Amino acid sequence: MYYIVYETTNNINGHIYIGVHITSVIDDGYVGSGKVLQRAIKKYGLEYFTRKILFIYDNPEEMFKKEKEIVDENFIKRADTYNIK
Repeated sequence: MYYIVYETTNNINGHIYIGVHITSVIDDGYVGSGKVLQRAIKKYGLEYFTRKILFIYDNPEEMFKKEKEIVDENFIKRADTYNIK
């Protein structure tokens, strides 16, 4: 299994979403499930979003720890992110 921390970018407005994903296939097409992100995908179309893998771990603890480091209170307050918590 791969424990991934990724960034999904809206290629139209530059907004980003940081998330985690557990998968056995690195390129499985997953871009995220956040509510605000999903609304944006519906509005702009999936074809305008790209996912970039930031980190790959071999356990979920490290994956979640890294996500928590990136997606902190200051990150959430930014105007260019889809993360809400």
